[in-house]
Parts: sequence; C-alpha cells; structure tokens
Amino acid sequence: MKEKLKNKQGITLIALVITIIVLLILVGVSIATLTGENGILTRASDARTQTEIGDEMEKVKLSATGAKAENNGGEIKRNYLNDELTSYIGTEGTDYTLSESETAPFVVTYSDSGRSYVIDENGNVSEYVDIAESVEVGDYVDYNPTVLDKSGTPVEENKLTYTSPTGSGTQHGNGSRDQIFTATANTKWRVLDVGNETVTLISENPITIDAGGNFRMYGAIGYLYAERELNEICKIYGYGYGADTSQVTKYSYGGPIDGELTGEITGSGARSITIEDINKQAGITEAEYTTLNSDYGSTTNPTVNVYYPTITTSNGKSRSAGVKNLEYTSYYYSKTKIENPNAKNMLFNGNYWLASRCISPSSSSSSFIVSVVYDDSTNAGSLCSGGSSLGETAYSHFAVRPVVILKSNVIDTNTNYETEGHWNLK
Repeated sequence: MKEKLKNKQGITLIALVITIIVLLILVGVSIATLTGENGILTRASDARTQTEIGDEMEKVKLSATGAKAENNGGEIKRNYLNDELTSYIGTEGTDYTLSESETAPFVVTYSDSGRSYVIDENGNVSEYVDIAESVEVGDYVDYNPTVLDKSGTPVEENKLTYTSPTGSGTQHGNGSRDQIFTATANTKWRVLDVGNETVTLISENPITIDAGGNFRMYGAIGYLYAERELNEICKIYGYGYGADTSQVTKYSYGGPIDGELTGEITGSGARSITIEDINKQAGITEAEYTTLNSDYGSTTNPTVNVYYPTITTSNGKSRSAGVKNLEYTSYYYSKTKIENPNAKNMLFNGNYWLASRCISPSSSSSSFIVSVVYDDSTNAGSLCSGGSSLGETAYSHFAVRPVVILKSNVIDTNTNYETEGHWNLK
C-alpha cells in the first residue's frame, strides 16, 4: 500500500500554471471571436447599423420619388418633399430635420440616429459626407464658370459679361465710366469657407476690367450704388456647373435720407466678397467692432447739418445740407487678425473692393466710404465727403473679387488632391 501511494502523483504547480495559461488563451480567443474587429458581436452590430441605414435611406428615397411625382416628374419642391418625409418618417423638427434650401440638394437628418442623407436634383439619394473632413480653406477646386455641366455645355454668353454703366443719381452705376467684365475659364478658384451644404470659393487673384486696369468708382454715384455694381459684376461667375444658383444676394444702396433701400440678385451662385466674409475668417463679430474703432456706433458727430449723397438728384448730390449725427460705421484691421495662414495669404493678395459701405463722421463733416482690402489690411476709401458742400473723389482704382457658392455634394472627395492639385467636381 505504501509503495502504491508513492506512485500516485498530485497536480504539480507547473501543470497548474500551464492549465491556467491555456484557459486564459481560450478565454482570449473567445472574447476576440465575440468582440474583435471582425467578431461576432461587431459583425452583428455592423449588420444592424447597415439595416438601419438601408431602412432610413429607403424612406428618404420613397419621399424623393413621391415629391418628384407631386410635381409631375419635374424639379423636387421643398414643400412636397417635406410632406412626403412626414408621411414616411414623422414630424419635422422631432423625428427629422430638412435643410432650408428651396431647391436641391436637400439634406435630411434623422433625429435619433443623427445620420444624414442628400437628395440631388434628380432625386438620387446618398449618404451625407461631411465635406469639411476632406476639403480645407485654401484648397483649389476645378470650377469653371463658363460651362453648365460635365460635358462642357457652354453658359449663355450674355450671362458671362456685364457692363457697369456710368449711371446717375437716379440710375445705378459707378459714377466714372462704362467698364466691361467678362467671365472666362482661366480664373482659378480656392476654398474660402466650408459649410454644411455649401462650399464658398474665391477667385485666386483679384479681377480687373476687360480692357485692363482696375475698376473705378467715383463720387456720390459710386458710393450710392457701390454694393450693387460690385455684385452685378461678380454674378457673371455664378452660372457654372456646381454653383448654387438658389442663392439670393442682398445689397444696400442710396444715401442717409433715402431710407433703408435694399435690392437683390437672384439666379446666380456668385457675388462680391464683403467685409463680413473677411470678418468670419478673422473671428470678428459685430459685438467686437467697437474694439477695432472706438467711435463705431457713435451718432454724436457731426453736430451740424452736412451735404450728403442721395438718389433723388441726377448727380447724386443733395442740394442743401440736411443731415447730422450720422452713425459711425467704419472700422478696419490688419491681416494679423487672421490665424489661418492659407486664409490670410489668400485674402490679402492684392488690392480690391469689398461690397460693404460705411460712414465716417467727424466734427463738421461726414465721409461716405466703400471698404477695401489694401496693403495687408482692411481699409475704407471715401468717395464723397459732406460738409458745407459735397466733395467727390475717386479714392483709388481697385480690382474686384468674386466669391462663388458651390453645392458641397458636387465636390468629389475621392479626388487624389496631391496628384490633381485641385478637387474635381462629380
């Protein structure tokens, strides 16, 4: 019996350790099989997500088809689309949101999942791609303002040219002479801003008149209609393939006693750059204007009546002094306010007009001004100044700088940017 017990060996420590290691390996393999990148649980989750995406997209497709049918197979209208989405998804604002644009592309976002889908002008539906993940400020985009589609169908010639007239106080113009601009395919375009549904482009360089030389605005007429003329010039760049022609460009015109006069340009995806565009890149809000000019918002100067520009006379000049205590709306700053080097170098490239007017009163007169980019800063040039009379000047001759609003879904984010040197359009 004693001899038999000697031959009975128990579990050694080494065997126990080996057993535990083997069990841990098996547990690890099991966990990986369940939760790894290609694990059962991960694949199940992915399958569930894809099923949800398929279901969401199907409802959006049905809504787009229904909206197109409501308009007899024509352009999808937002109100029709919203009705269809309500039928298939639920309540707008609670179950989904629909982009504000009245024309395609439309973006539909599900409230629960947060996923978004794009409906193009043909009713095709695709998952929304955040363009900002690929496209950056300063990038080049292969936009051509002279063609309507990828096959190269030309834009109507009359849309590609604009003659800014001399004008008068009662008729819009630049106050100097007739000046012609023509849009060509030669202009290069860079990204100025990336939004949710649009990408804003800016011409690589400021643009001059066809005959050569900068655009000239003069005196009271130049001031009265500066914003309109600059936007009319720049609109010729907004009819190309990909441009968001649903844009509405608003501008102000007139003098200080003419009332709050505004106009608008429709049908084009382009407009002139403004001081607000540069402010956005500099991170400057209206609340900060007084830090740039302590007089901003003041209405204490001038304290005497002064002459002023007005649309009520043929020469644009008031016949007598009649306004005082005008609001001070002028300010300016250096390019150092902009931190992004791409945006800074792109915006402060040459001297050009901004479609933004302002007023700079003093103790006995008031200057009526159009904003400009000049020598590494935003600045302001007086075209006329009222005191005991209305003096007129041509502050200087500057180029113009169009910006184009593109539909973000036309940019092909699969472009090899390093190879191409620009983003292609789909």
